[in-house]
Formats: sequence, structure tokens, C-alpha cells
Amino acid sequence: GDAAGGSFSVIGSASSSDSGGSMSLVAGDSSAIDGGAASFNAGSSSGGDGGDLSLSSGSGAVSGGSVELIGGEGSSSLGGEITITSGRGVDTSSGLVSLSSEDAGTSGVSGSLSLSTGTATVGDSGSVTLASGSSASGTGGSMVLSVGSGDAAGGSLSVVGSDSSSNSGGDISVSSGSGAFSGGDVLISAGDGVSSVGGSVSISGGSSTFSSGGNIVVVSGSSSSVGSGYITLTTPSVALGSSGDVSISTGSSTSLRSGAISISVGDSGSVTNPGSDITLEAGSSTASTAGGNIYLKTGDGSSSGSVFYVDPASDTNYGVISDTTIDFSGMSTTSFSSGTVGLTASSTITMTATNGISFGDSNISGFEKGYGTVGTMVWGEIWLNAMSGQITGESTGLPKGDKDFIFMYNDRIIETSSLIVTVAYEAGCSPIVFKAACDYGWAEIGVMNIDPVYDCSGAYILNFLVIN
Repeated sequence: GDAAGGSFSVIGSASSSDSGGSMSLVAGDSSAIDGGAASFNAGSSSGGDGGDLSLSSGSGAVSGGSVELIGGEGSSSLGGEITITSGRGVDTSSGLVSLSSEDAGTSGVSGSLSLSTGTATVGDSGSVTLASGSSASGTGGSMVLSVGSGDAAGGSLSVVGSDSSSNSGGDISVSSGSGAFSGGDVLISAGDGVSSVGGSVSISGGSSTFSSGGNIVVVSGSSSSVGSGYITLTTPSVALGSSGDVSISTGSSTSLRSGAISISVGDSGSVTNPGSDITLEAGSSTASTAGGNIYLKTGDGSSSGSVFYVDPASDTNYGVISDTTIDFSGMSTTSFSSGTVGLTASSTITMTATNGISFGDSNISGFEKGYGTVGTMVWGEIWLNAMSGQITGESTGLPKGDKDFIFMYNDRIIETSSLIVTVAYEAGCSPIVFKAACDYGWAEIGVMNIDPVYDCSGAYILNFLVIN
């Protein structure tokens, strides 16, 4: 008719003292072919909205009734499917599918939502696919997995691959979509903290009882026409407090070697571009304080480790720095260029070269110097522990043709020392050094006035230099 369509109600009887009446609508069985189908359809409308279809269980003073949608059992083939599909919109959007539990009352928790497939005794268990639809002209539908907030703590979200008792555990793969312009990003970030620390992001490989633990591999994307992507490991800048540290370390081992750390730059195949650099740069200070240091610390053991410099062509060591040695003998030339270069040792600095040591045209200064006068303590003797210096003679008027013998006690002198002695001040006569004999800890110096006419008018002065 032109008015509303007629309604149809099937209602079980009520009861005030027992269970309400049940209602069953059952399609017929068949022993030969398919059982009869059962169809519940709301009415269509050519001018307004289509009719709603509502399946709801009854309320209860204790628990509400359940609603179950169960596919039929298959004895020799697949069990029956359950399909829930929203309605199609011819000119606009398709309908929404909402699967949710109701809010909790004044006490208790809201109902859980469980989406799972059944177990299998022989083959693979069923998969779970959550996918949004594609779009021919717009953006593909988004997918959001979020947990509820809470006054105590926010809910957790766990994505766990399945265990296996006889083979490998299940994988977890998170990948973004490809694009004709840019590929999609994968973002992993922890939550912010207001009064305490922000959440951490922890990525760890799995442990193993009888083999190696799982690896963690971080690889940037490749490109067939331009450069590969870069990898950045950094902590953010802050206005207050210190920025976070970056720590790269391997674990200890109680039975074998601990893991090594290798930092290397890829080779360059270009004839015009050199190999790329590795830069270790400590932080600068904008205040009037010192910049950061760079420490190279080798491992400790029965002997301390060394820092080796390796020839890239031959893979051989051409230099080493250790707690006892600085050795660059493998290099054809070693150059230290600076305003001032200082070499300091607690005991001895030894310079050795096959073809000799050349100081070029440079000025050499700063030898250890000492000064003293003969006879200050004992006649004819002087104690002067220095590699160079000046000796003032004891005699204030050495007669012409006479000789002086000076015994200089000096712990820098050994039997094989070369002792160079020259006259620094003649004192009005002609003194010469005719003897400079060395022994362990002392030397004998002979001085003669060869002037034929004049005696010395004062004390002569000698320069000396010890070379070992």
C-alpha cells in the first residue's frame, strides 16, 4: 500500500517465576544435498532509509544474555564461513563496521575484545588479516591500533610472533608502503613524560640456549640511480640540563673473546672522488671553558693493548702507540708540524735512525745547563750534574806555560761520553784545553796557558757539552 508496510512480531511468552519462553527458527535438514537456508532481511526503501536489522540478547538481573554467530560444522570439508559486510553506497561512502564492547558501569572493567583463529592439529592455523581498502583517486585508508588511557597507567600494546616447539619462532614484519614518489615512513616513538622521564625505545635480538643470540641489523634503503639513505644516531638538543649520551658497546664474555666494534667507510669506485673520511669530533664550549676531549683507551690485561696505524695498501702496521712505545718506524717519513712540539719522558727519550738524525737548518737550544767554580768545596774539583754549562777556573792568575787539572764530577758522564770543552773567557792570556778524559760519573779536564809572555790576569771560564 501507500502507507507503511505491515509489521511482523514473533514473541516468546513471559514468565514471572521461571525462564522466559524460547524462540527457534530452524531451516530444514537434508540427508542428500545442502540443508535449507535461513535468511533475515530488513525491508528496502525506494525513497527513504532501508530498514534496520537488530539482533540483541535480553537483559538480566545478573548477566546479560549472549549473542553467538556460529558457522556450521563440515564433516569432510571446510566449516561454514561468517561474513560481516557493511552496505555499499552507490553514490557516496560505504557503511561503517563497528566492533566494540560497551562501556563499564559504575564499577568493574569494560569488556574485552578478542579476535583470534582456531587451532589446528595437522596443518597451519588460520591467519588474521586487518587491512584497509585501496583508493583509485584518494589516499588509502589508515589503520590505527591504540590502547585506552588510564589515570594509573596507560594500557600496553604487544605484538608477539608465535612460539614453535620444533622450528623457528614466528616473524614480525613492519614495513611501510611503496610509492611512485616517496616510500612511506616507519616511525617508532615512545610516549612523552610530564613529571618523569619519557618512555624508552628498546630493540633487542632474541636469546638462544645453544647458539648465538639474534642479530640486530639497521640498513638504510638502496637506490638504483642516486645515493643510498643515511643513518643518523643522535640525541636531541636541550635548553636545560645535559643532552643525552650516545653509548656503543659490546657485551662481556666469561669464556671467549668479547664482541668487537668495527666502524668503516665504504670504498669509492670513482676516479675523481677520494674515499670518504671518518671524523671523531668532541663538543665545543660556547662559554669560557675547555672543549671536550677525545680519549683512545686500549684494553687492560697481562699487558695493555696498543693503538695501531695500518697501511691501507698492504694491511701492515706502520705505527703503534702503547703504554711503553711510540713507534712509527714503518713510515718512510714522520712529520710533526706545530708551533711547538714537546717530547717529555719520565726517564729517557731515545732517537734512533739507520741513516742518522738530521736537525736540518734548525737552531737547537734548551740543553740542560749548570754553572760552577772549581775549588768551591775541594781544591781542583767541581760537582756539576748537567749536560752542558760553564766552569770557572780556580786559579785567578795561571802563569804562562803552566797547567791546571780539573776533576768534574758529573753523573751525566759515562766512560763512552764525548766531552767537548772550549774556552769561553781567556782572562788576558792564552789558555787552551788539552785534555778531556771521561769515566763513569766524572771527567778530568786539562788546561794550559800557552801564552809566551803573559800570565792570566783572572780566572778563565770554560764551556762544556756532554754527548752520550
